[in-house]
Amino acid sequence: MGKLPTIGQRFTGAIQANDQAQRIAELQSEIEQLRSTQSPNLEEQLEVLRRQLIAQSGELEVDITLVNPNPHQPRQTITQESIQTIARSLEQDGQISPLIIVQQGSEYVLWDGQRRWEAAKKLGWKTLRAVTAPMPENLHRQSLLTFIHHEDLNPLDKAEAIVKEVSALTGLGFEEISTMLSTVLRRLERQQQMHQLTNLVTAHPKLQLQGVKALDVGEIEEKLLLSFLDLALNPASMKANLMPMLSLPSDLKESIRKRGLRGAHALALAVLSAKTLKISENQAAKERIKATQQVIEEALTVSKTRELVTQIKSKYLKSETSSSRDVTAVARSIERLGKSVLANTDTEQLVALKTLLQQKLAEIESTLASS
Repeated sequence: MGKLPTIGQRFTGAIQANDQAQRIAELQSEIEQLRSTQSPNLEEQLEVLRRQLIAQSGELEVDITLVNPNPHQPRQTITQESIQTIARSLEQDGQISPLIIVQQGSEYVLWDGQRRWEAAKKLGWKTLRAVTAPMPENLHRQSLLTFIHHEDLNPLDKAEAIVKEVSALTGLGFEEISTMLSTVLRRLERQQQMHQLTNLVTAHPKLQLQGVKALDVGEIEEKLLLSFLDLALNPASMKANLMPMLSLPSDLKESIRKRGLRGAHALALAVLSAKTLKISENQAAKERIKATQQVIEEALTVSKTRELVTQIKSKYLKSETSSSRDVTAVARSIERLGKSVLANTDTEQLVALKTLLQQKLAEIESTLASS
């Protein structure tokens, strides 16, 4: 995929256009493309969009009570700390950038600026400056494309938003999406076709369609793979890194949303389950919560988090260990010492074996007595 032109280059003279709504929609589309390619100049481009909207529709002083959060906002995690930080900035320097809002009847839906809006409410402000953009045809999809490749969008929010969109496109539920995706990816891996799928992520939609058809997958599988590719997502990466987020226990999800726990750390801590530790759900949750607290307070790396998990597991799991396998192997060897073998063995060896077995028998009795 070639480098996208800047908004200024692509829409030179947009301010003079007659069809303002169409121009604004095009500008929004350009922003979405920039986000999907993770353009390093994204925020500069977003500021260009604001200036274009100001030039075309003007800036409004909007009553905060008339502005509603976007119900399809992918970013579900907005910490109080981040709102407080923005509130301090607003209080000290005032509002620097206007919100971008979409008119909906006599009220508005937020497109960009939810944390500024939350911070202003916290400060007791009555109004905020904003610019308006036309309502997109598919608000959830447009919102998802706006935020999907944001680095600071946590993996849980991202996974939920993506699955919601994929579900809408395919008619499949979460469990069906997860199962079908696993099945088709395993088959493509066996057939050594995974590289073909990966190469389609940045391809043109027509080439994506042709490429998926060439993989000879089922009709529903084809629709599923194309729904991920259409969002510039690698299905294999989605399965490995994001789908597991949706199966995390509630305490880990809450820690991601409210305490800044990273996704990779959460996946490591998820190993501390009732099934793995062979304890009750309540006990497992207590162990996870305690471990999560330590991970956050000590800012442990993922590697150190895994070491902590291993330590906790060792408290509950007795070694089935190589030692038990060794005992089984020795017992079988002794069973094979039949009369004929013993009869043909040197007397000195038999005496040494008898002494060794007596020593081990004493150790076994001692172990049994203390257990």
